[in-house]
Amino acid sequence: MKTLAIFIITIFITSLGIAQTEQSNNVPHLNDHYFIPNMNVPSPFINSHFGMNLGIASSSEFENVILVIDGEKIIGLKGSLIFADLNFDYQQKIKDWIAFYANVGLTARIGTELQSMLTQGVNTVTSFRMGWLVKLVQKEKYMLSGSIQINNYSANFINIGEFIEDLVRDSTVTSISKNVPILNGGLGLRFAYGINELFGFQAHGTAVYGESFERGVSDLIYQFGGSFDMNLASKTKVPLGLSAFFTASSLPDIVQVKGKSATNTGIKISYTGGPHINLGLELSRSKIPIPNVEEKINTTGVFITSKYYFN
Repeated sequence: MKTLAIFIITIFITSLGIAQTEQSNNVPHLNDHYFIPNMNVPSPFINSHFGMNLGIASSSEFENVILVIDGEKIIGLKGSLIFADLNFDYQQKIKDWIAFYANVGLTARIGTELQSMLTQGVNTVTSFRMGWLVKLVQKEKYMLSGSIQINNYSANFINIGEFIEDLVRDSTVTSISKNVPILNGGLGLRFAYGINELFGFQAHGTAVYGESFERGVSDLIYQFGGSFDMNLASKTKVPLGLSAFFTASSLPDIVQVKGKSATNTGIKISYTGGPHINLGLELSRSKIPIPNVEEKINTTGVFITSKYYFN
C-alpha cells in the first residue's frame, strides 16, 4: 500500500513540471470555469474523452461473525482487507446534444491475513457499462443531462469459510468458488454549475433495477453524489485544481451485501496545465458493508486518475 502510494505521488508530482498551457474548449467548462473531473461524480458534458483510474485501499481491522447458535452471534477471527480498482472509460460525442459512453472496470477484495482470507475470501467483480448521455438543459452557468445505460457484472467469490460451512451442513451443493453474472439497467441525471471562474459544483444520481448477487432476485440499487472544485489556474499561474466530494452507493461492484450501501468522501488534487489532459490524485475515506461483519468497515485509499479530451 505505502509503496504504491509513493509511486503514484511521484508520478503525479513529476507531471507538474510540464509547462502550463491554456486549456482547450473540449475540457468541460461553464461561466469561464473549467471543471475538475472526478471519478466518483460523472460529468453531464457532451464531449469525447478517454479516462483511466487506478488505485488501492486498505481497511481497518474488523471482527467476523463466523457462527450463529440459537440466534446468538459468535464473534470470530479478526482481520483486514485490501481493495484494488482499475477502471477505463470512453465517451464519444455524436451530436452536440448526445454522446455514447462505455466503461470497463475490475475491482478486487482480498484478505490481508490468513484469518481474513478464510472468513472473507477472495472476491473479484468485473463490470461493463454502456449507455447514452443526452443534454436536457444548458444555460450560461448550469447544465443538466440525462443518461440511460445497461450494466453487466461478472462476480467471482472464493470463500473457504462458506465452503467449510456447506460441508458441515452436508449441503448438496458445495463449491469453494462461485460465479455470479448480473445484468441490469438504469436511468440517471447529471448536473454542473459554474459558480464563477474559480469555483464549480457537480452532482449526479442514478437508479438501477435488475439482477442482484442473490440468484433469482431482482433489486433496486442507486448511486448519488456531488463535488465542489476550485481551479487555481483561473486566478494564479499555478496549474492545479482542488476538489472535495461525497458519494453514496449500493452498486454491486462496491457493495456485496444486499440491502446495504457504502459512503465515500475524499479530496482530489489535479494538474490542469495541459490543454487536453487532466491528471489527478484522489485520497478517499469510505465506509463499506462486508459479509459476516455487523458494522461497516472504514477504508482509506489512494487513486491516480487521468482523462484526455479530444474532438
